[in-house]
Amino acid sequence: MSSRTDLPDTTDRRMRGLQPEPMTPTEARQGFKGKPVLIVLLGGLILAMLVWIPAEWWGNSIAPSEPANQPVEQTAPSPSDNNQVVPESSPTPSQ
Repeated sequence: MSSRTDLPDTTDRRMRGLQPEPMTPTEARQGFKGKPVLIVLLGGLILAMLVWIPAEWWGNSIAPSEPANQPVEQTAPSPSDNNQVVPESSPTPSQ
């Protein structure tokens, strides 16, 4: 017995000798192209925009005015800010 399931069983009397009927391309198509598909796609796009725009406005309204993820600017300290002792030159003996 054949293990392929896509072929008709030749032992079955009902299927013996039957050929599939030829179909036109229009009959073989499973769905229709055209306006209904376009309407569904445009409707989905409009619904997505109707949800996205209010969410964007709400997100901007609750955003902090000073974001915490901005880089911090650091400046080098000036020499007067250093508390280091500067060695003085040794005094010269007076004459």
